[in-house]
Amino acid sequence: MKKRYEGVYFLSDALKAETLDAARETVRSDIKKVGGVILSEKPLERRAFARPLRKQQGANYWEVTFELDADKVTSLKQRHRLDGNIFRVMIVTAVERSATESAVKEMKPEQKQ
Repeated sequence: MKKRYEGVYFLSDALKAETLDAARETVRSDIKKVGGVILSEKPLERRAFARPLRKQQGANYWEVTFELDADKVTSLKQRHRLDGNIFRVMIVTAVERSATESAVKEMKPEQKQ
């Protein structure tokens, strides 16, 4: 049975624009190779770390929502571990939100009262 997951990928800060697109495509193909279906993606954003990690000053963040069989998640993580362009990855089970919860979350503070 397929479950919905959210993956946050920290792609290496050393990647240039053209190699960054290739790294994203590699992640997409890895998800598809293990039987996953990509549902949505949030655009890349570069963020600096509070302190250097493994001699890197920051990373390019990218969030992907996908569906995958639960027993395939470990093989996907192993594939990502071998990829030198992925600095870190965090894959968690996506929380299903109702329409009202989503609407309240998107409201401005003055509208919530």
